[in-house]
Amino acid sequence: MVSTALYTGLSGLRVHQTYIDVIGNNLANVSTPGFRGSRATFSDILSFTVRSGSGPSGSFGGTNPLQIGTGAYMSTVDTDLNQGTLQDTGRSLDVALQGRGFFTLSNGVQTFYTRVGAFGIDADRTLIDLRSGLRVVGSTGNEITVPVSDTLPASPSTQVQFQGNLPARVGGPLEEIVQSNVPLKQGTPATKTATAAGGAAPLFDLTTFGGKTLLVSVNGGAQQTITFAASAFGAPPTGPGPVNASSVAAAFSAAGLAVTADDIAGTVRFDTVRLGASATLKFDDGPSSSGLLSALGLNATLVPGTEATATGSSNLAQLTARNASYTNGDAITVRGTNPDGTVFSDTFVYGTNGTDINSLLTFINQRLNGATATLTADGNIRVTANNKEEAQLSLFLGDVSGNSGTVSWPNFVVSQQGTGPDEAVTSIDIVDSQGRTHPVTMTFTRSTADSTIWDLQASIDSADGAITQGSIGQIRFNDNGSFNVIGGGTNTLTFAWNGISAAQSVAINLGTSGQFDGVAQLGNTATVAAVDQDGYAAGTLLNAGFNNEGELVGYYSNGQSQTLDTLRISMFSNEGGLVRAGDTMFVESPNSDDAIATTASAAGAGVVRSGQLENSNVDIAREFVNLIEAQRGFQANSRVITTTDEILAELMNIVR
Repeated sequence: MVSTALYTGLSGLRVHQTYIDVIGNNLANVSTPGFRGSRATFSDILSFTVRSGSGPSGSFGGTNPLQIGTGAYMSTVDTDLNQGTLQDTGRSLDVALQGRGFFTLSNGVQTFYTRVGAFGIDADRTLIDLRSGLRVVGSTGNEITVPVSDTLPASPSTQVQFQGNLPARVGGPLEEIVQSNVPLKQGTPATKTATAAGGAAPLFDLTTFGGKTLLVSVNGGAQQTITFAASAFGAPPTGPGPVNASSVAAAFSAAGLAVTADDIAGTVRFDTVRLGASATLKFDDGPSSSGLLSALGLNATLVPGTEATATGSSNLAQLTARNASYTNGDAITVRGTNPDGTVFSDTFVYGTNGTDINSLLTFINQRLNGATATLTADGNIRVTANNKEEAQLSLFLGDVSGNSGTVSWPNFVVSQQGTGPDEAVTSIDIVDSQGRTHPVTMTFTRSTADSTIWDLQASIDSADGAITQGSIGQIRFNDNGSFNVIGGGTNTLTFAWNGISAAQSVAINLGTSGQFDGVAQLGNTATVAAVDQDGYAAGTLLNAGFNNEGELVGYYSNGQSQTLDTLRISMFSNEGGLVRAGDTMFVESPNSDDAIATTASAAGAGVVRSGQLENSNVDIAREFVNLIEAQRGFQANSRVITTTDEILAELMNIVR
């Protein structure tokens, strides 16, 4: 039994020494990328049976077997399959696997598997493992080649994508309108009438008022004084005695006042030159002239004129804007520009060409070309262009110098700018088959016949070539503003570029019918734009990197990207059965089963993380605890050997 204890202690020393070796290896690789730690497990050695056990019999109970163990041995060293943390490296060709699987490497003869994706490019433009030089295997089983000096050929545009809005509110086309800034009105003067005493020859008896005065206020102005001289209105012999209406009218020399005498009727009519509501007339007796108004058959009541909106039949001489009444022969200048910018000019003669507003409008219309002059219900002269488009329409009316009568004619201003149909313009570069770009302007124009329909017209610089099919017709929208359909028969533009014999067709994509994923017709604002086209110029490879699916993507100088190859991810039924081959690589073993070739995110494989490496999965804290455990186990087994040695020494001393 003494010798058995020695060998039992020895087995304990051995297994704990191996345990320390496993822990030491784990700690040595705590900073090794992709390293997977190991776990040691012990088993006891077959025990020595001193006495077999027996079952109960009669009045005796059963006995257990008597066995003495003979030590321990290392049964397994397992691989820890837990995921290590991921660390950013900043290199586009560094990759890590988040989840199950291994990257696949090959030397042309043997295949290796690793969790470390520290890849680079060698002189043969092949993707390799930087640690070992082994070539990285792609999803097809071949090595991965990176065309660092490759040129991506040009691809011509085949489609243009549009997005944005065309206004639902109709802003054009509109005809241009020029209109007077002040409406015309016709009016009557403020009027008073002086009436002589009755008789066969009515006369005004003012003999008692010779030298007296009368006050008159015209249009609210300051009072003017009218003096009836004694020599003209006094009693004989110094005066003539009673006088006729003409003599009375001759005495009224007042500004703004027109006086008309009728000797037969014995009346004198006083009219303001001004017409309309602003015309007023008021008489008053002068100082010490009480009774003069009565002698003339007048009163001191203020009287106004009247006015109304002018009509076509209104006489030009009766316009409230007159300063003096027109007489036959007075001339009015009529000039302006037609919608196309040509100038017209002529003179309207009052009496000869007519006297009312209709006559003036007829005269203007005979000089206009492409527009029509009318009188609105509110008294404005309006000139309207015949066509709905941009125009240069204008009109001027003014009195010729030397006229007897004058009118303060209103100015004519543009009340509505002439515009063509609503338009929205955008542009985009189209790429031809040689990789050249050509600016193409796309103009959306609202139909003049149906405001819900638009047409598209493309244009290019003639130096680039020609457009053989440049219009897309009848672009329709639904009631809710969503795109409906292109009803014009084609949705394709066709270009004939200089230097290229074949025509290039480019489809116009305005969105999905009934949806708002393209062009819509809403609101008042135009935001439509050609946002994308699928062509590109030639480009050279600038960089390469992996995406989450393990695809090696090349990024080119023309802004394009292209998948160059895909990493092979190898899966195993039993990853713990793999054999370590150094350099953090594994090879197959009979218990790992054959590798299952797949790609990232497929068949249970993990996701590829670009620009990262997987850290070691060794837990330092746990390893130090294990190290303490191993140390104490070693010490305990050493003590077993020491104690056994002391017992043997005592045994040897018995025979002294």
